[in-house]
Amino acid sequence: MAAKRILLLDGPFLSAHCWSAGRIQVEGEFNQEPVGLEAFAAYLNKHRSSLFYVLADISEEGFQLEDLPYIQGGDRDALLQRRLGQYFYNTPLSTAISLGRAATGRRDEKILFAALTRIETFSPWLDTLREAEAIVAGVYSVPLVLAGCVPQLLTESGPALFVSLTRGGVRQTFFDKGKLHFSRLSQLATRNLDEVGRTAANDSAKIFQYLVAQRQIPRGVALRTLVLAHAGQIPALKDFCRDSGELQFEFIDLAATASQRGLKDVPAESNADKLFIHCLATKTPAQQFAPASETRFHRLWRIRSVLTNTAWIVLAGCLLFAGKTGLNVYELRDTIAATRVLTATDNSRYNTILEGLPKITVTPDNLRALIGRVEILQQRTPTMEPLLTHLSLALNDYPKIELARLTWKIVDRLDVGPKIPADAKPGTGAAPAAVAGSAGSWVTIEIQAQLPLGLVSDQRAQIELIENFATRLRDPQTDVKVTSRPFDIESDKSLKSAGERSEAQLADAPKFALRIARPF
Repeated sequence: MAAKRILLLDGPFLSAHCWSAGRIQVEGEFNQEPVGLEAFAAYLNKHRSSLFYVLADISEEGFQLEDLPYIQGGDRDALLQRRLGQYFYNTPLSTAISLGRAATGRRDEKILFAALTRIETFSPWLDTLREAEAIVAGVYSVPLVLAGCVPQLLTESGPALFVSLTRGGVRQTFFDKGKLHFSRLSQLATRNLDEVGRTAANDSAKIFQYLVAQRQIPRGVALRTLVLAHAGQIPALKDFCRDSGELQFEFIDLAATASQRGLKDVPAESNADKLFIHCLATKTPAQQFAPASETRFHRLWRIRSVLTNTAWIVLAGCLLFAGKTGLNVYELRDTIAATRVLTATDNSRYNTILEGLPKITVTPDNLRALIGRVEILQQRTPTMEPLLTHLSLALNDYPKIELARLTWKIVDRLDVGPKIPADAKPGTGAAPAAVAGSAGSWVTIEIQAQLPLGLVSDQRAQIELIENFATRLRDPQTDVKVTSRPFDIESDKSLKSAGERSEAQLADAPKFALRIARPF
């Protein structure tokens, strides 16, 4: 953190003060003579890394109030610069302060134009600062500092005159609604309490008359006047600052105010220079008088500070990430070690289980391959559901046929059936040679069934019923073959009459068998 040094300019002399944690140390006083400027340049070179704040407490000040139309952006900046050039054409140390907008009408913006009108007072010091490439934060005045700290002491928003004592003299600063309007510095000859009290009373009365003439306060109303002084000197000042129909005096303890604001070097008299220096260091005003050319090195310092702080933040983030990564690596090492121990335990238990199993001649690789083939065969195993469904539908169409037994199996090739005679009718039960003789895997069902007992004596009806049932089962996907009939019809067999058959055969129901098959 760069050290803060305040350069208090109160006329031909400039005093340097170092502020640190509420303490103020005087480091030197310089004049505008060549010897004094050389000493000042040496002081600046000694403290090149410090931030310098120029605080002016002089009487050459100008204030102008004006209501302007509310505009924004570049037009507003151009208008303000033009007004500053019109009011203070002979000094670059000027600024514009917004006091807010009107509540009614066009809602114009009230602007306070302020300037340090005597540039000759500042030129030697600014030139020396520029040559030394000092980091100048800005050029400020006591009224600007008061505008930041006095409104808290006013407690009321009405018009008020604030009187303070500095090494430059007695300063009267007028506030309305907590906003700075103007300030005036009266120089002293002897600086004794009588002169201070007399000057404060007389100048306050003159300012009252001025405000009434300018219609900034109504007639017949006393102006509230606050005097900042040391508690031990307030009784002497009260002899001169008496209440009247024009002025109503209030006194504020300088030492108590300084302590409340964190100033550790409490003033021993009514001089408020240390308090203003402390306020400038702790609560720097937003506005200042120096042009951009005078604060160029301060802008560069701010950019460098931002980059440095960003680098430190990135470094801290990298260190935190590295620490977190290191902690994760440490935890992973513990996890790996625990996993290795657990793996060794599991391997030992696995080997113990293997040793307890019966010994087989198949190696693990062959066993694994065999299991794989079994899984493939299981995936290729056909289902019987379509063929059984087909059979059940056919049985529904022929309720006279009674199913006795089913036998299913899988074969690689169907047997070639007997040749069909030339005069045989279609559907005699022989499968076509192209189907029956084809190679491949087949799902077959061998069916044993019986016909109604009433057809025992009617062989023609038996043959017709069996052939119709076979025809019902046969389709492009299903091969059907009648393997046995209730009687022999081959040409080499002798025919027997009904009387030649035994009574037991007549009592039995006609039976037949057929085979149905589908490829898969």
